[in-house]
Amino acid sequence: MKTSILPIYLLCLMAPSCSLVTVPVKTAGKIVTTTVSTTGHVVAAPFDAVGGHKDRKEARRDKEEEL
Repeated sequence: MKTSILPIYLLCLMAPSCSLVTVPVKTAGKIVTTTVSTTGHVVAAPFDAVGGHKDRKEARRDKEEEL
């Protein structure tokens, strides 16, 4: 019993355009992108807070020097 490979190839070519495949993949990609972005903000927040304080001090010094 020999099966033809052509229907399998056609199925493989048509599957990526099927919404049953593309919607979950796009949703998972969006979730990963959002999670990475949010995690990056959460991790960077303490460093920005410390660095921001130093930046504000330097900005105040610069303003005082200009006056």
